[in-house]
Amino acid sequence: MLNAVTSVTLGKGAHLDRLKLQNDAAAATHLSQVIYDLAENARLNDVSITVGSALTRQNGTCNFLGQNAEAKISGAYLLRGKQHCDTALTINHNVPHCTSRELFKCVMDDNARGIFQGKVVVARDAEKTDGKQSSHALLLSESAEFDAKPELEIYADDVVCGHGATAGDLNHDHLFYLKSRGIPEAEAKSLLIAAFVGEAFDMVANDDVREALVGIAQEWVVGK
Repeated sequence: MLNAVTSVTLGKGAHLDRLKLQNDAAAATHLSQVIYDLAENARLNDVSITVGSALTRQNGTCNFLGQNAEAKISGAYLLRGKQHCDTALTINHNVPHCTSRELFKCVMDDNARGIFQGKVVVARDAEKTDGKQSSHALLLSESAEFDAKPELEIYADDVVCGHGATAGDLNHDHLFYLKSRGIPEAEAKSLLIAAFVGEAFDMVANDDVREALVGIAQEWVVGK
């Protein structure tokens, strides 16, 4: 069992790129919490991928404490069997002129269950806030489940905020197209799933690391 807490303070103009790969043993329980405090002009890029563990609970809080700060937080689930992953993420826009983006791409197979709870809170004086969140799920079996709970709590007037959530099966037109070009079905599914979750890795600056993450997604499909 893992129970970890990470607290990060980004000072004025600081920039942090953080990547978390959770690939614990199949029977493990993974509990984690991360807290970010962003000062003026700070920049945060946070990427996570969840593959292992029977039970995963991830809590995240991002606090904007200085103007013109930016946070981009993305993640991916690759779950099968009876795996369960629950992410709860809260973004607190306490000051004006800050930007937040959250994107989660989740793939569930067998009896796996994924949950994403995203909340954006805009304080009364946090004008010119730009906050958007989205979560998208790919369900590879009829018994897989994905639950999304997007929330916007806005107390300011001049803001641009939005959220969205989708869940569905593989696009069979895309699958047919790849198969018609001579690509075997298993490989075609691997390519489509890797492309689906790959969007969550777009802000990883290092090309080799980004390609390695896409490779993990492809290997996950092959290991079915």
